[in-house]
Amino acid sequence: MFFALPKVLEIEDLSIPIVLERSNRKTLAIQITRDIELQIKAPLRTSEREIYRFLQQKRFWIYKQAKREMASAENRVERSEEEIAHLHEQARTVLTRKSDEYAKRLGVSYQKIRIGNQRTRWGSCSSKGTISYNWRLILMPEEIMDYVVVHELCHLLEMNHSPRFWRLVAEVLPDYAKRRTWLKQHGNGY
Repeated sequence: MFFALPKVLEIEDLSIPIVLERSNRKTLAIQITRDIELQIKAPLRTSEREIYRFLQQKRFWIYKQAKREMASAENRVERSEEEIAHLHEQARTVLTRKSDEYAKRLGVSYQKIRIGNQRTRWGSCSSKGTISYNWRLILMPEEIMDYVVVHELCHLLEMNHSPRFWRLVAEVLPDYAKRRTWLKQHGNGY
């Protein structure tokens, strides 16, 4: 009997549009996007019935994530292109200064700094020494900006999240765990 995955998942008081993407991956993955859509990444051969069963098992998680994303969407402020350009430049100035200060403390040097508009990351460090930061960091408390800067600069010494990496972060910011938790809890609102 043929089964078609619905276009919308109804959970409690929510109707969440479903976006299905198939690829050569081995497992199912789901995510609630900033636009409050349920994005499903599925292996090519997984039936729509199996996908639907998986969604039913994850109903509570989906509901919780959708509500969290809706709350953070309400807190997000729409900004003009001019305001974003100003914040972008402000981020470049402040984050470059912070990167220079912390790089000196850590005894590292980076190649260049990029300021971007990443959707899912606050920062990243390439193997070639390019540090990328999200411009929205400029809207965050100073200690959170410091945490992201130190985190990325420590990747110049340790390109993973091993215990050694976290020890390096802790040497500069002993309370990094508190800052990291804050970013996970409040970052979506920026």
